Amino acid sequence: MGERQRLMNTIRMHQFAMVDLGLYLNSHPNCQKGLACFRKHKAMRDEAVAAYQSKFGPLTFYDGGACDRWNWVDGPWPWEMEA
Repeated sequence: MGERQRLMNTIRMHQFAMVDLGLYLNSHPNCQKGLACFRKHKAMRDEAVAAYQSKFGPLTFYDGGACDRWNWVDGPWPWEMEA
């Protein structure tokens, strides 16, 4: 597995955990352990996104335009992974 695929898997893993924890926190908004776990996964996701973007370019079009041109169109697209 290449580094691009590894980073995408890491991002997806933390995003999944964040969605799951977000659903839990919707019904348990005062749970400090749940909130701490959400924050931990968000920090790890943000770190993985920063690593991905520094090596492979923007992950979403929201992050495009960080340089002197619209770099979102530079390939390959995030979903075009090597197997």
